[in-house]
Amino acid sequence: MKKIKQIVAIFAALAFVVTAGLSFAGTEAKAAESGEFTRTSIEIAADMGYGWNLGNTMEATNTWTSNPKVKDFETAWGQPVTTKAMIDGIKKAGFNSIRIPVSWSNMMSSDGNYTIDASYFKRVDEIISYAFANDMYVIINDHYDGGWWEHFCGNKRDCMKHYKNMWTQIAEHYKDYSEKLIFESANEELGDTLDNSLSKIEVTISETALYNLVNEINQTFVDIVRQSGGNNDKRYLLIAGYNTDIDKTCSSLYKMPTDTIKNHLMISVHYYTPWTYVGLHKDEGYGYKASWGTDTDKAEMAGYFAKMKKFTDAGYGVVIGEYSVLSYNNDTKAFERKAGDTTFIKYLLSLCEKYGYAPYVWDAGDWYNRYTCSMRWSDIAAIYNPDYIIPPKTPELKTPENVTGGINVSWNKVNGAQKYYVYR
Repeated sequence: MKKIKQIVAIFAALAFVVTAGLSFAGTEAKAAESGEFTRTSIEIAADMGYGWNLGNTMEATNTWTSNPKVKDFETAWGQPVTTKAMIDGIKKAGFNSIRIPVSWSNMMSSDGNYTIDASYFKRVDEIISYAFANDMYVIINDHYDGGWWEHFCGNKRDCMKHYKNMWTQIAEHYKDYSEKLIFESANEELGDTLDNSLSKIEVTISETALYNLVNEINQTFVDIVRQSGGNNDKRYLLIAGYNTDIDKTCSSLYKMPTDTIKNHLMISVHYYTPWTYVGLHKDEGYGYKASWGTDTDKAEMAGYFAKMKKFTDAGYGVVIGEYSVLSYNNDTKAFERKAGDTTFIKYLLSLCEKYGYAPYVWDAGDWYNRYTCSMRWSDIAAIYNPDYIIPPKTPELKTPENVTGGINVSWNKVNGAQKYYVYR
């Protein structure tokens, strides 16, 4: 999802404060084991289980901080620094895989070589290690990335160099990682966004030409990864659909790349339909839907998901890379859940189970509280893990008013006691 910035009220629990200083897990790669990369992409998609997006985090951009560091980007859109405890909590909540959207250009050289800063790689490595420690699958991609994608049609030479150099480095860096790490070629920007810079000067290219460019970019991605050595000659690769839109991706103009290994490609689409329900909390001038769950609503969703069967029939695993019913209202700065959101999610997951698709919920604070490392809502939590129990809230410690220094201590006298000890 592109830049859905959510400012979530932060109530730091005492337990979190105590553990916040603990060191991150090691960043060693999870090496491939014997027998890995032997399953089909359809089998891998089925094994991924429920997936979760680390939204508005490593793909967040920061144009207002002077000489920004990794943390400045990671927290720029209101999210806290990611910890292992957060990912441990996601695993306990019933998720078996995570998608880490990344803006690699956040810390990239401006000399025309597009060199990714080592510190950015290191931070992504750390987050991957948190997931691997929980035996989870991980998807990494290039996501929004400051908007450079929109210049592809106006400056294809430089943008293609940017894309090639970026994925050459990523592929090299992660070439020895296990089958649990999956590369995704792009995000929603792969499609109509490619000619945005031309539309600003009222120049357009044909739909066929845009599809051809999308197909070329995806083929370039596969070629770069397959030629990079290590485990990448057989790594499972996720190919972004056109706009990640189901209808546009199912067009005859969209072509899956050719590959050097059979049954190791997957296709990625998103599901935010209807947007007037899943994405809005009021009428923004093009309609508003307050609830979901009628037979007509379900038939619409079922129809879309049935269309993607054309890819599984052809041997490609299908990943619903994003879906959600956004619960946070940016206007009121409060959580305002939509009527029927549990029905929407349950029905979507049932369709994924029916067809063998891997569903990844988009989450930038809507469903999982990263400060308490627990799900926000018991009814939503029960969908993903029926045995999940949301832990009780830890009281917030507040400084008493009119206290300038010191503390008052009182205790009950114990007969025979000669000393009293106070610990903190």
